[in-house]
Amino acid sequence: MAVSQEFSADVDALYGLLTDPDFLVERSVALGEDCEAEVEEYEDETVITLKRKVTRELPAFLAKMFNPVQTISMTETWRPDGDAWEGDFVMTVEGQPVTIRGEFSLKPSKKGSVYTVSHSCKAKIPLVGGKVEKFVLSQTSDGAKDELNFAAVRLG
Repeated sequence: MAVSQEFSADVDALYGLLTDPDFLVERSVALGEDCEAEVEEYEDETVITLKRKVTRELPAFLAKMFNPVQTISMTETWRPDGDAWEGDFVMTVEGQPVTIRGEFSLKPSKKGSVYTVSHSCKAKIPLVGGKVEKFVLSQTSDGAKDELNFAAVRLG
């Protein structure tokens, strides 16, 4: 699943915001999550590590197997690509056999910049893995939209 959003801000402004640990924590808190963020900048990449505690309303078939309060660990790596940025991330759900992977890009556009992210999910759960993956991807895409909307409001 892919999510894309155009911003009036240029690439540098949006990159600066999306790699600011204070903003990342503020955004998570505003969206109802607890969050710890660490950003490390290297010569050829920026690595963000997030640990978030989220509460989700689970469908009945999942509520029997999973706690609605989950801890998600995420490592996101940004790499420069000319006048743009690209990268990837991995999210794991603590205590659950679920891994979410994604790729993203931040590129200049006529209006400013455009951020696009695609997600995939693997749930190693017999019989219901496919249903779990579908639910997780839906939640991940909705979360990405909320996060990008929050950034758009911040940037004005």
